[in-house]
This record gives sequence, C-alpha cells and structure tokens, in this order.
Amino acid sequence: MASMKLGFKPDAFKRQGQAWFCTTGLPSDVAVEVGDMSFHLHKLIEGSSDQEECIIKLNDIPGGAKSFELVARFCYGVKIELSPANVAYLRCASEHLQMTEEVAEDNLIAQSEIFLNQVDQDAVLYKD
Repeated sequence: MASMKLGFKPDAFKRQGQAWFCTTGLPSDVAVEVGDMSFHLHKLIEGSSDQEECIIKLNDIPGGAKSFELVARFCYGVKIELSPANVAYLRCASEHLQMTEEVAEDNLIAQSEIFLNQVDQDAVLYKD
C-alpha cells in the first residue's frame, strides 16, 4: 500500500489523558479543543506572552481530533505518514484550516494533492 512520509523531526508531542502537549519546552499560548481532546500548542499567536492561554474550539474539523493531531505534527515538522487511510481527512482538514501555498510553501494541501495524484497514477498503472 502506498504511503508518503512528511517531516523530519522526532515526536514533539506527549499525550496525557485527553490532552496533547508540545514538548519543545516553550510555554503553551493556545489550546485547540477538538471534540473531547485538547492540544496545548505554542508559536501560533504572535504577541500573546502577556495574555493567558487562548482557547480555540474546532468541533467541525474534518477527521476530528485524529486529523488535527496529524495537522499539528505537520506544522511542527514532526514525522507523519500520508496513507490512503488518512489522506482524504487530512486534505479536507487542511482546506478547512486554509493551509494553502499562500501561507507557506509545501503546505499540507499541496502535499496531500501530490500524494493523491501519485496514488491515482499508481492505480492507472496497476489497472492495465
């Protein structure tokens, strides 16, 4: 089965119950709540050092907490694997979060499109 690995850093997240924490050593400035899971992240909101942690609720993100976990890992450069089992959710989640090339090159929309095109080409080759 086809897959594509993205990222290069070792895992920078630790799960404690229903919460994920970034283990980079920097204080969290935002908590993203997806369903009953929360993700305590940093470097997402500029100028928030004097404020308490910001809370963002994303209950309508495609793929739910599992997709957001992979999106967060991608954003931190942590190794993730695109596969036929997760690429549709990741493509939809990245569209929902507006992870376009205008924001950053080689963003998740572009990477998932590359993977989908590769899988489509492989399917055509194996069909004949």
